[in-house]
Amino acid sequence: DPEKIRMARHNAFIYGVQDKIDFVCGNFMEIARGFKGKVDSVLLSPPWGGPDYSSAYVFDLSQMTVDGEELFRITSQITDSIAMFLPRNVNIAQLIALGSLQRG
Repeated sequence: DPEKIRMARHNAFIYGVQDKIDFVCGNFMEIARGFKGKVDSVLLSPPWGGPDYSSAYVFDLSQMTVDGEELFRITSQITDSIAMFLPRNVNIAQLIALGSLQRG
């Protein structure tokens, strides 16, 4: 969303870090698959699949509209520092398993 990128750039300017951040707007899966090299960190905020996530006692990463494990695996090829914005009811065992993929 170009508007969110504009707002993020504005915030980076306010905090004096605009020269330390590269903002990219596009399909992350396509960009990451073709990316050569490493980046310092990646913040992922994948679509959770709609408002039904909140009615589940435990949110399974496979319920997202993108494969959460594949997303993490692809991201770990370009960085060692991954932050994921996920529902508070996410399956903790799945997160632990993702961490072992990165150390793999």
